[in-house]
Amino acid sequence: MLDKLALRNARRLWKDYLNYFLTLCMVTALMSAFHALLFSKDIQEMIHYGKGEELSTAGTMLIAFMSVSTAIILVIVAWLINYMTRFILEKRSREFAVYLLAGMRKEQIAVLYMKENFCLGICALLAGLLLGGGLQQVLFVIFYKSIGMNYRVKAEISAGGVVLTVALYGICFIAALFRNKKKFSHMEIIGLIHMDRQNETVDEKRGAMWKRLFFLSAGNILLLYFLIFTGRITKVTAVLEMIGLVFTFYMFYIGLSAFLMQYIKNRGNLIYRRDCLFLMRQFSSKMRNTCFVLGTLSLLFTFALVGGSLAFMLSDYQNRQLDVEYPFDIIIVSDNTENDFSEEEKLIRKSVTPQSVLKYAVYQNGTGDMGDFLYQNLRIFADKDSDPVMAEGKRAVSYYDYDVYMGISDYNYLREMLGLRPVILGDDQYLIHVSNRVYQEIKDKSPKVENSLHTGLDFIGFKTEGFAQNGHNGTDYLLVVPDRELTRMKKYFSLMAVVTREPVPENLSESLYDLAGKTRGYEELADYIRIGTEALFLMPAAIQVKSREVLELKFLMSTLSFPLFYIGLVFLCVSFTVLSVQQLSDSHKYKFRYQILYRLGMGKRKIRTVAAKQMFLYYLCPVILSVVISAVFILYIGRQFVSYTGIHTKGILYFGVSLGGFLGVYVLYFILTYFQFAKNIS
Repeated sequence: MLDKLALRNARRLWKDYLNYFLTLCMVTALMSAFHALLFSKDIQEMIHYGKGEELSTAGTMLIAFMSVSTAIILVIVAWLINYMTRFILEKRSREFAVYLLAGMRKEQIAVLYMKENFCLGICALLAGLLLGGGLQQVLFVIFYKSIGMNYRVKAEISAGGVVLTVALYGICFIAALFRNKKKFSHMEIIGLIHMDRQNETVDEKRGAMWKRLFFLSAGNILLLYFLIFTGRITKVTAVLEMIGLVFTFYMFYIGLSAFLMQYIKNRGNLIYRRDCLFLMRQFSSKMRNTCFVLGTLSLLFTFALVGGSLAFMLSDYQNRQLDVEYPFDIIIVSDNTENDFSEEEKLIRKSVTPQSVLKYAVYQNGTGDMGDFLYQNLRIFADKDSDPVMAEGKRAVSYYDYDVYMGISDYNYLREMLGLRPVILGDDQYLIHVSNRVYQEIKDKSPKVENSLHTGLDFIGFKTEGFAQNGHNGTDYLLVVPDRELTRMKKYFSLMAVVTREPVPENLSESLYDLAGKTRGYEELADYIRIGTEALFLMPAAIQVKSREVLELKFLMSTLSFPLFYIGLVFLCVSFTVLSVQQLSDSHKYKFRYQILYRLGMGKRKIRTVAAKQMFLYYLCPVILSVVISAVFILYIGRQFVSYTGIHTKGILYFGVSLGGFLGVYVLYFILTYFQFAKNIS
């Protein structure tokens, strides 16, 4: 008998909480697909060195970030399931009270409740796993595309991914059910009858005090904008502001609700306009009763927007900047100024057909004027006054001891290899080749460069194309002078640059390093190489094979961006589910209120319009707060990202793209909820 009742109630739960069921399916599918990525045999081969068991740096990052994202998702899913099972218990409390009055024992009702939710959970799990199989193929195609490789779609079931998904899902579900079963066992009939009304009372005596919280929260947000846009953010103010924002997320809704209720009580002008009084009363009471939930949802929305924007930043860097950072197919540096690279060239010609090869040297004249100039003017060295030791340490890692010079003939040959137009340089002229990121900071200070850097030569300007300036052709900068000027200088180190006719095999990098280890000890040279001030993703390397370096960096950035997309999407689905369930679960109360409006003469079309406005306000409130707070973070981070990477993109664009995806999910959930809500109150 109980089993039949449990199945009947489970079917009713599926209809009443369809959004919850669909979200469980979607979250399960996402978990299954991402776990399959982690357990894929092909991915496992990529993240290990050769056939050994040692993990590569990208592999370590993949496992670390997937583990962190899994832990975060576990917490959020556990919160969702616990919240929903408790919410369903509250909404059905009177039904359970009737069961008790009919003679059923608490233990029987508790078992019935667990069976109902267990059936719902199992169905969502199975549907999610089936959906995850298809989503897995889509995810793999996107992942391989992001790292520049092709993926052949194939039917593959990741046993490890399925087991991990089922285990995490089961832990969340069983823990939530037993927690609510324990709570149910202590309830009495009178408590069950009034359980669904425990949050409906509003203490208006404290309205004046709570109203101040609204202005205090708004003031804290304005303070955040002021600190960031005036550049007055410090470590202390940042910590204090983060603590203040946590309170803002939760106190804002209590204050706004009290403010609206006080406005209604004082009979403000808006309450006499059309349906404003009805909407304001509905909105303020619902907000007051769910202020903690709304605060949590705003926090999740903010994390989703910030995480999505960061993921787009990484994706933009990956698509646009790597070719700039690695313009040559192969480039090798040696501190042996007499190195002719003959062995390396033989090895390269066995694997690929070179289109152009240049063996050359860069020079130094015992001075470091350009390095001094950048040290005085780049933002990365801004702490040279407050912490000179740390600033000098950054400089020592970023730049060589002396400025790096190159003759115009070698410079133009390298430009020709890259398909760039040659530069005409007079006998009494010189130019500076800098990364675009550095140029944006010093372009307005070029007269200082001309007057203080190189006596006897006229400065003709900057060049900013990608030119392997991460330890090879200089670091951040390279001074190009007439060839005759090199006779007064000493060779600093030797290089060989290669452009090939066909793609370079990735394993050529390992072969070149094996050769270097036997002959000239390039591993030790890696400690000598400097990489400039752009150290976001670049690492010192005496031998750079573009195909290998780009693949590893794309893999590394994908391991950062994919978990951010994953977490953000789950956060959005969970948050919108809670919003929709909050509205749909109270539809029987709203139905009675809308019936009164109908009897007072309001038409059905007008009632549907009012219902849409009510839902829109409730949906929009946590979204607006999260957008306002996350926008300033992304504008600040985006501005710093563009500055440190040299990408020609406005920081606001990252936030706009992330917000566009966010609103797409928003509209989807809103439409689905509205049609269900309209059906319930009709």
